[in-house]
This record gives sequence, structure tokens and C-alpha cells, in this order.
Amino acid sequence: MFTMRSIAVKLFRAAWANVLTSISIITISICLVMTMSVYIWNANSQMKEEIQALYGEMDLMVGYNPEQNMLLTSQQIEDFEAMPGVTNVSSVSLAHTNVENEQNTSFYTVGVENDDLVKSRYHFTVNLGPKDVVITENVARLFHKDVGDTLNVTFNKTVGNYAEADTGNFTIQEILPPLKGTDSPNIILMQNDVLKMWMENSIAQTAGMFALIKTEDNVATSVGTDLKQLDEKLRVDVMSDYDEFKKNLQALMIFMIVLSFFILLISSVLLLSTFQLLFHKIKEQLMVLRALGASIKQVGRIVQLQLSLIIGFGVLLGTSISLLVIKSWLPQLISIMKMPGAKTDLPMIFVLGIAIVSFLLLQLITKWQVHKSSSLLPLQIATENENLSLRWAKWKTIVMSGVAVISLFLFLNAYKVGKNSGQGALMILIGTLLVSGIFLYIIPYLFTALFKISLKSIRAILGKEAYLACQQLMPQVRRNMPIILSIIGLMVILIFGSSLFKSGQQSTSKYINSQYETSIKIDNELNDPTITPALIKEIEALPSVSYAYARSNYAYISLQIDDNWTSDNIIAIDVPKYVQLEKLDAIEGDLKNGLIVTESFAKQHKLAVGDHFKVGTYDNELHQDISIGELQIIDIVDSSINDSDLMVDWSSFLSNLDITSISRTNITDIMVETDDTEQALTELSYLQERWPALKFTDKKTIIEQNDEMTFQRWSLFVGVFVILIAATCLGVLQTLLHSIHSKRGDYAIQRLIGLSPSGLIKLILTQVLSFVLYGLAVGTFLGLLVTKLMFTIDEGSYDFVTLGVTSIVFLSATLIVFTLQGYWISRKKLANEMIDI
Repeated sequence: MFTMRSIAVKLFRAAWANVLTSISIITISICLVMTMSVYIWNANSQMKEEIQALYGEMDLMVGYNPEQNMLLTSQQIEDFEAMPGVTNVSSVSLAHTNVENEQNTSFYTVGVENDDLVKSRYHFTVNLGPKDVVITENVARLFHKDVGDTLNVTFNKTVGNYAEADTGNFTIQEILPPLKGTDSPNIILMQNDVLKMWMENSIAQTAGMFALIKTEDNVATSVGTDLKQLDEKLRVDVMSDYDEFKKNLQALMIFMIVLSFFILLISSVLLLSTFQLLFHKIKEQLMVLRALGASIKQVGRIVQLQLSLIIGFGVLLGTSISLLVIKSWLPQLISIMKMPGAKTDLPMIFVLGIAIVSFLLLQLITKWQVHKSSSLLPLQIATENENLSLRWAKWKTIVMSGVAVISLFLFLNAYKVGKNSGQGALMILIGTLLVSGIFLYIIPYLFTALFKISLKSIRAILGKEAYLACQQLMPQVRRNMPIILSIIGLMVILIFGSSLFKSGQQSTSKYINSQYETSIKIDNELNDPTITPALIKEIEALPSVSYAYARSNYAYISLQIDDNWTSDNIIAIDVPKYVQLEKLDAIEGDLKNGLIVTESFAKQHKLAVGDHFKVGTYDNELHQDISIGELQIIDIVDSSINDSDLMVDWSSFLSNLDITSISRTNITDIMVETDDTEQALTELSYLQERWPALKFTDKKTIIEQNDEMTFQRWSLFVGVFVILIAATCLGVLQTLLHSIHSKRGDYAIQRLIGLSPSGLIKLILTQVLSFVLYGLAVGTFLGLLVTKLMFTIDEGSYDFVTLGVTSIVFLSATLIVFTLQGYWISRKKLANEMIDI
């Protein structure tokens, strides 16, 4: 006498190949979901840590705009502290001071308290006394200072029509290193009580220029609203509303949503494919058991026990392997790829939650399917197993049309509200996912239609084996559609993820190239007027230097146009050098008295080449613009240079004005091009002996540092990306192997009627490659479409190299695996094969 359990176990053993395949695919699906979760968890926490490292613990910054000429008072600070939801307030003052009697440039000086909030914002650790300062590494380099040295600081302030000044000596208590991936700024920190009285418009009740505020969790926006009610003139900046924050978080959330959507799609269709094959086998058991007289309840218990064991083993194995991948293999993979280490934290409660939810969800799906199948009669089961055709219905047309209209509405509305805004980005994201859903749904019908159209051509070109393979594929499209969807999901993730990574690299590279037009950049940080254009010829005479040119500051200038003074910024450039480097077209005219303007500036003021006008500067004593010379327009260019609409040559009289004039053009940077950066830096080192404050940087080092930062930020992404691709490929190949293995009976019959062993291998490869190539082609198209739609939010570029390499590797693996499987099936004894089947 057999019990229900013993019957279930015997059937379980008899179908061990199906059981092992099902367990392995459940394992892979759980691994995909777990790996996706570890990336989302750590990427989100890493983003928050980077934001906190940059801006500290503050949630709000409150003050007045500079043009309002208002400062915060001590009473206002007390009111801020008393507000509900506020946990800490710190007053901060700002002023520009002269250091070590250096009159050509001023330094950004910050008055701070000694609390933890402002320390987290400016990254210092010491408590400052009235005679203490903290300086950045670059200020220390400029003046050759160290901790414990004295720094001379001069304060300046205008009171009425008079200028007041005071000089004090301060002890350096700490030197701040630059934040990773950034240059060291020129900043001095001192006690707020000392600096606040030297701000313009300060009085005895002044507390600071602005205040840093820390709030309780998730109340920053509401506190900001309450602050505006206290004083409508206040400027309230919520850190989470900053454009850079929004852009970074928006990019992260978009990627997470797209990644989650397609990873869950891949996991779902892999499981669906497994259960389709499994239920196909189980329905055969159901048909036999029902024909033998088993009741619905008995059949349900037998099948449910088998499925529960498969799901239980799959979830348990998947969870165990996921922990091994996350805690061991992923860090090792990142190390092998020679990338910086990355956090791979994943709370155990989160892991258990995913495992339990997955188990319950799969149990629920199988219970429903078992209940549906066990209630059928044997003949109905046999009919359902063979009824796999696809039919298009009228209601499907209505639904697809409705979804398409909604998608179009979302895209149009996104452009109306602004595609870069949070609302616009969300609309584009939802619209993109809906478009993806439409394509994914109609793919089986397109696939079947394509085969019907191309059958005659396939027979004529590829032979009868390929024709037979395609004919047999058509009824199997519905059953094998999950395989194609898995490949499509893989290609979308591959294209979108790699393009996002490449776009990030190119965006940073573009910024570096804009800042470093040549191999070496020399910064004149103290605006030393003794550095003149004559030095450029001296630099160009060095053996390793190809060419060099100088860039200037943005000088103030007024142009008298139509009897009115128009103020703007102007720069000096080396016009002959720019013409030689093809940055400008050939220019004729008097460079000493010549002016170059942009086309937009000329159109705005109705100017033309040859126009003359007076040039003026602002006189502080007269409080008005006064004439200092005359310029003539010698050329109109299409676009600005260094973001300036007005340009003169270094030979212009503006370079020879008094060094105190705000209209004088000074050399701020010297750009040096060379084929040998190290040799050039060695030859240029003599300049630092003459001007110790000069700062030398080279593009090669900056790019290397940037690449290191990029890889550190993206190392977890790259590691997870590789694992996701490998797991998906493995899952697809495993499902295909299972599918081919389940059709051995069909292949045995075809061998009986004359199909040769080589013909069988060709038949299997044709069937497999048809699905794989179709999946790769449609996946590539959909991936490029999704990425293009996402790039409407923020521009980017595609990574075709990664796409091509992955496709070739996947196709090669498919050919090798299924050639071996075809060879193994074709060499099986036909008599034994018929008995096994």
C-alpha cells in the first residue's frame, strides 16, 4: 500500500532532471533578486554618505540674499532654536580678508561656532579661540605655513564713506586636507564672534550672515515653510531640494526602478518557464492519476507536496548562494577587476524577508495552478497540454491602444512641465516602462508572424532541417516566450547600465577637458601682476613644450553704446595663438585697440564689425563709470570663449592699467601643451623658485584621480552588473537545456523517420539560435529605446563595446552548449531513447 507521500516521492525521483532544473532556476532567480537588493541598499546608503560627507549634518541653510544687505540677529537665532522640529542651530559669518599683506587677492573667510553641526559642514575638529584659525591645505601651501605657525589676517569694512581696516595675528590650529576627488579651496575659518563684526552692515545684535539648521527626520521641508512665515524676506535652502542632490538622487532612483523592473521581469519569466515545463510534466502525472481513479484532493496533495519540496529547496539554496555571492564572491570579483573595495552590506532581516516573501508567493502561484489543473478531467488535461497557440483578440487591441495613448500623453506632458524636473522625469520613466510593456506583450505575436513570412525563404536558403526547425518552433512560441523575455531583459539592463556608466565617465571627462585645455595648467592663485605675457615665450622656448598661452581673469568693463553705459565682464586672450590653434578664424585689424564680441552680444546691442565706442571703468570715489579709452570691434564670433562675450588681445591697453583697477586683465592661468608631461613639469620647476605660489597640475594625473574616484563609486555597480549578467545567461541556458531535454521524444520520432545525427544537431541549433538571436535583436532595440527615452532627462552616450562583447560571448556559449547537447542526444541509442521517453 502506497501513501500519498510515498507516491509523490517516487514521482519526484522519476523526474529528477526536471526537479534539479527547476530547483536551479529558482536558485538563480532568488540570487538575481538578492543581488539587485544589495546594490539598491548599498547604492542608496552610499549616496547619503557622500552627501553628508560633503555638506555635513545640516538640513537647512537660512539667511538673506546679499543684495538685501541684511544679516541675522541673535533674537532670530533664538527664534529658530525654539521652533518645533529643530534640534540644532549654528550661526555662520562670511567675509573676504587679506592674508600676509597680499593685496592682489582676498581670501574667503568663514566665522564659525564650536558646535558639531558646523564642524560637520566645514570638516574641522578643533575648538577655536579668539586668536585661532583653521586653514585649508592650499592656503598653507601658498604661504608656507604649518600647524602652530602665525597667520597675519587683515580685515576690511566700509562704514559710510570711510574704509576701516584692522590687522591681527592668529595661530593655525588645524590644516584641512581637500575632500577626496576635489581641489583644495582657499578658505580660512575663525571664531564667529571675531569675524561677524567685520561684515558689511553688521551691528551689535548681529549673529551671522546665515544659520545652519539640523532638524528631526523628515521634517526639514515643513520647518522651512515655518521659517518663511517668521520672515518672508528670509532665503531658506532645503538641502534635499538642491539641484545637485535632486539630480543625483533622481538618476539613482531611475536606474534602481529600471533595474528592479527588468530584474524582476527576468526572474519572473525564468520561474514561469520552469513552472510551465514542470506543470507540463505534472499534468501528465495528473492525467494518469485521474484516469486511475484518484480524487481531486489526492491528486492535489501529491502534486503540491512535490512543488513545495522544489520551491523549499530552491529558496533555501538560492538564499544560501546569495549570501555567499554577496559576502565572498562579489568582493573577490571587485578585487580581481582591480577596482576599489565597495560596501556589500545587506541586513539579515532583509534577506530573510525576501526569502519568506519569495517562498509564499511561489506557493500561492503553484496552489492556484494545482487547484486549476487537478479539477480537470484526463481528456481536458491532454488537450490543454497541446493547446499552446497564440490568438489576438479585439480587447487586446483596445488595451494596447489605451496604454499607447497614456504613454504618449505622459511624454508630451513631461516636455510641457520640463523634462529635467522631478515631475517630468517621473512621467518619462512611467511612459518608458509602459512602452516597454507594450513591446514585451506583442513580441510573441511579432515572432510568430515573422516565422510565417520567412518560412519559404528559410527552406530555400538554409535547407529542410532549418525549415523543419522553424515549423516546429511556431507552436512552441508561447511556451518558450519566457526565454526570449529573459534575453530581452538582460539586454535592456546591459545597454541601460553600461550606457549610464559610460555617460558618467564622459561627463566627467568633458568637464576635465573644459578645465584643462592642455596637458599642463599653471595657476597664478595670488594674481601676481609680475607674471606677464612675456613669460609665455620663455615657456615655449623649453625643449619639451609644444606651445603655451595665457588665460585671464574676468575684468569689469563698461561700453558706451548709444550714450548709455553697458557693463559686462571681459577677458584677454592670445589672439594669434588662438588663430594658429584654429580656435578662432583669421582676424584682421588693430589688436591693441580691437575688441572681439560674440554674435549674441552683437545682436542684442545691434553692433557690427568696425563700430567704435568708449570704454569705461567704475570709479569708487565718483560712484560712476568713467572713460579709460576707446575700442573698435574687429570680429564677431559664433560662441563665447571661457563663458565671456567680450575678448581683447593681451596687447590691449587693458593689460597695462593700474594693478588696482577692476578693469585690468591679469594672467590667472597658463596652459602648456607637451608630448612628455613628466619632462615638461621638470623643466617648468624653475618657475616655482621665482614664484613659489604658482600651482602646477597636469591633465593626466587629474584623469587618473578621477578614474579612481569613478571606479570607487561604481565598483559595486560593476561587480553586481557582472553577476547579474552571468546569472541571467546561466538561467537562460539552463531553461533552454531543460526545454530541449523535454522534447527528446519528438527528436526520437524524427530520427525514426530518417533525420540524421548531424541533421538533429542542426535542428537543435536552429531552434535555440532562433530564440536567442530574436531575443538579442529585440532586446537590443528595446534597450536602445529605453536608454534613449531616459536620455531625454539627461544626455548620455551608448556603450556599444560592452554590448557587442556580451552578445558574442552569449552566442558563443549557446553554440558550444547546444552543440554538445545535440551531439549527446544524437548519439543515444534510439531503442533506449524510446524506452526512456
